[in-house]
Amino acid sequence: MGKLFIMENNELTKWHCAYIQNAYHELEQGITRKQLNTLNIKAAGRKVLDVGCGPGNLLVALSADNPQLLIGVDVDATFLTIGRSKIEKLIDSSSKVPTLIRASLPTLPFADETFDLVTCFLVMPHVPDDKDALTELTRVLRPGGTLAISGHGFGFPLRYVKRFRLKPLQMYLASLIYRCTGKKLIQNTLQSEKQVCGILNDIGLTVDVQNYNKKVFGCVATYWIRATKSETIPNATQ
Repeated sequence: MGKLFIMENNELTKWHCAYIQNAYHELEQGITRKQLNTLNIKAAGRKVLDVGCGPGNLLVALSADNPQLLIGVDVDATFLTIGRSKIEKLIDSSSKVPTLIRASLPTLPFADETFDLVTCFLVMPHVPDDKDALTELTRVLRPGGTLAISGHGFGFPLRYVKRFRLKPLQMYLASLIYRCTGKKLIQNTLQSEKQVCGILNDIGLTVDVQNYNKKVFGCVATYWIRATKSETIPNATQ
C-alpha cells in the first residue's frame, strides 16, 4: 500500500506519517486486535502471512499469539523500514519476531500452500485485478487454511478520499463501472463485498464470516471477510 505516494528515494512523506500514526493509534486502542477477534482469527502455532502489512501494526498484534512463522510483505520500502523499527520496540521478548519482505500482489515470492493463515487488510481496493490477487492469496494458502481480507465499500466516507489524493467524482465513477462490469479503470476503487465473496466462492473458498463496521446510506463503508480454502480447488488457476 502507499504505492501512489512513495517518493523515488523512499522519502518519508506527510502521508506516510499520518498513515503510520493512525495505524499504531489503532493498535494502542485495541482496534487492531478487535478486528482479528471479530473474524475469529487464530494465529497461535500457525504459519502466518500478512500481505500489505504497511508499518506492521497488524504483525505486532499477530505476534502476541505466538505463531510458528510470521511474515509481512509490502510494496512500500518506507513502511518496511519504519515497521522494523517499531515492531522491535513493541513486541514482547517471548513473542514471534516477524520477517518483513518487499513484495506485492499479484506475485508473492512463496511456494504453493505455504501458510495456514493469510491476512490482507485494506489492500483489495488497490490491486489492479481482484481475481488475480485473490487467486494468488489462495495459492500460498494450504487447504483448510484461513484467508482474512478487508476493503472499502461504496459507503466509504468522502472525507477520506482527499487523503488518497483522488478526485471524488473520478473515484466513484470508476467504482460504479467496477460494480457493473467487474473491471477496474483505476486503483483505489471502492468495491462491492458481494462481488468479492463471489470471486472467493469461484476460486474454491468458503466464506465463513462477513462483518461491516458501519453503513452510510445503506452502503457498506468497510467490509471484513474470513474464508476457508477448500481441500480441492479445480478452478483456482483458470
